[in-house]
Amino acid sequence: MILTERGGTWRSVPAIVLLIPISVAHADESAAAATQPAAPSSAPTTQSTAPGAHVGAVEAQPATQPPAKPRGPKYLRLRYDEDFSYLEGPSDSYEHDFFDPIKWIRLSDDLHLSIGGGFRFRMEAESDKDYDTNERGNDTFQLYKYLLHFDLHYRKTARLYVEGLSAFLEDRQLPGRANDEDHWDMEQLFFDVRPFGDATPLTLRVGRQEMQYGAGRLVDSTNWGNVRNRFDAAKLMYETSTWSFDLFYAKHVDVRRQRPDRWHRQDFYGAYFTYKGIPRHGIDVYFFALDDTGNRRNPNNWAGDVARYTLGSRFWGKTAGFDYETELLGQWGLWAHDTIQAWNWSIVGGYTFEKIPTTPRIGAGFDLVTGDRNPNDRSVQTADRLYGSTHSYFGYLDLIGRANITDVILELSAWPVKDKVKTALTYYGFWLTQRRDALYDTGLRASRRDLAGRSGREVGKEMDLTIEWNIDVHSSLLLGWSHFWDGDFIKRTGRDKDPDFYYIHYAFKF
Repeated sequence: MILTERGGTWRSVPAIVLLIPISVAHADESAAAATQPAAPSSAPTTQSTAPGAHVGAVEAQPATQPPAKPRGPKYLRLRYDEDFSYLEGPSDSYEHDFFDPIKWIRLSDDLHLSIGGGFRFRMEAESDKDYDTNERGNDTFQLYKYLLHFDLHYRKTARLYVEGLSAFLEDRQLPGRANDEDHWDMEQLFFDVRPFGDATPLTLRVGRQEMQYGAGRLVDSTNWGNVRNRFDAAKLMYETSTWSFDLFYAKHVDVRRQRPDRWHRQDFYGAYFTYKGIPRHGIDVYFFALDDTGNRRNPNNWAGDVARYTLGSRFWGKTAGFDYETELLGQWGLWAHDTIQAWNWSIVGGYTFEKIPTTPRIGAGFDLVTGDRNPNDRSVQTADRLYGSTHSYFGYLDLIGRANITDVILELSAWPVKDKVKTALTYYGFWLTQRRDALYDTGLRASRRDLAGRSGREVGKEMDLTIEWNIDVHSSLLLGWSHFWDGDFIKRTGRDKDPDFYYIHYAFKF
């Protein structure tokens, strides 16, 4: 069965930065992200691309194989892709773990049950993330999340996956965010079936589920938020050793803190194809459609329904120490009877010095996301991220959304303690793509705008510093600081105090 998101005044940067080897880490994603799918969620053989993350398909095997390392627990970003069937082998064929007794419970010859879950804590301290627009812009608060899942398999023929969630927010004084709290609700509940038998790699999945495609720019589980993206969906998945294909229809699940979550009125459907036949490389081709009857207001100030269609492709790979990835997509359709004509191009890459003990990596990236040229015509060029992540690509401060933005990314990374401690420094530079369109936040709401286009394009620069400690296979600790230097556009369109963000993040999985 297929189980399948910173130059500025350098004096403001603490001098200790110059002494720390650096890289990009993404919360509790980073330890697991090295193994998360980069193609359809049904194909966990590739890896997603985020700043600082090595991109590529399955590594080519050397001519002479070293002794195989015994298998052990591997916890993924998409927990339903985890495989503990190795526990059926001889006891000397895998690394033993405290949680082994509940990871592959043999109920009968054909029926197996796996139990898992996790706990996550994060303390955040933010200041002036609204650029000092309000009198009170500072806040320190805590986020808690508890997860528990049961994964029942009947041979390769059928499967039932159930996951519960409880997410809490404590001590926040500023207005709450939609994905901070969700009390005792259903995170995922789906069943899989192979309608043509175990020998045919076609799987039907129906129910509430997390979805991730490609590098997560358009569809992502958004792991940084206390409540992740989920969909009530039906999905057909077909996978072979060289290619995989997903076809789905879904409705996004909205968080309702004190009541059961339910799906949104938007209709989201599409297809995702991945070719994996080139060693250490991969190609994605996809089509997404979003029909929204929420009467949203477009950049031309007309409100109405949205019918947006996205066609795109992604290529990634690795050659020696070089890693690289690029994605190009176009969007068309209608928004309140205005024509949609938008596109997005992203490219990232880097080089890892694999023979140096700390394996330092240098990298760079570029994004061009179109915006609306003229607020008085009947055409909309503003791109939409759909259900994708910006946190992994536009900085930990989460100020900038994937619409009407052009950015440049510079990175430097290393592992001071191999496989244990990773440090990271990433610089972002942001500019509006179109002067007369708005600056959008991560929820694609217009935060500032100059309709005359006289405030320039420079939005600002962000610097992110992270230090991550992979304590063991179950737990990790992340420390981080981010600072944003306001650009001319921010200074000319309102108050302009530079934002700061500090956090400590602990995650435990079993």
